Amino acid sequence: MKRILACTALALVCITGCSAAGGADSPSPSPSQNNVQRLMTIGRQMAQCARTHGHPNFPDPVVNAEGDDIVFNLPGGNGDVKTVFRSLEGFPECKSLLNQMSDASPPRKSRPPRVGDPGPKDVPALRNLAKCLRQHGLPEWPDPKADGSFPLSGTPLQAEGKSNRIRTAMVACEQFWSGRILSS
Repeated sequence: MKRILACTALALVCITGCSAAGGADSPSPSPSQNNVQRLMTIGRQMAQCARTHGHPNFPDPVVNAEGDDIVFNLPGGNGDVKTVFRSLEGFPECKSLLNQMSDASPPRKSRPPRVGDPGPKDVPALRNLAKCLRQHGLPEWPDPKADGSFPLSGTPLQAEGKSNRIRTAMVACEQFWSGRILSS
């Protein structure tokens, strides 16, 4: 019995000593912190890929104000970043990094509707707009959804952005809708 108590006491001293020797317990990073660290690693690789492929001043990423994602601070803002990323899609190593960043990025928060945003009441006018856009050089333009948004996310049209082709068609069809276009 004395032997069991001695072994138990020794084990407790060892356990306590190991715990104390390790210092204060440090909390492990949260899943979102781990994700931001992963995004930073991919983002740095992406910045290097951009520099290698024609954008020598492309900046390294920084953590956004919310602390849950990364951003690249270019003078022209997010539009310039999208333009650079579109130009890099033809390079397999950059395309792979773009896909990894997209997969690791947190879902985009929906923003509250603004005055002038299309809604369900605007769907008939938006259908006319879609028909007109198809007639004016955008045959792939979809009809609006019931909420007044166009299902453009993940399509070539979304990647095309505000190209001359899209701007020209929008000007030709502004008699049907001249307000904001929301994509989903």
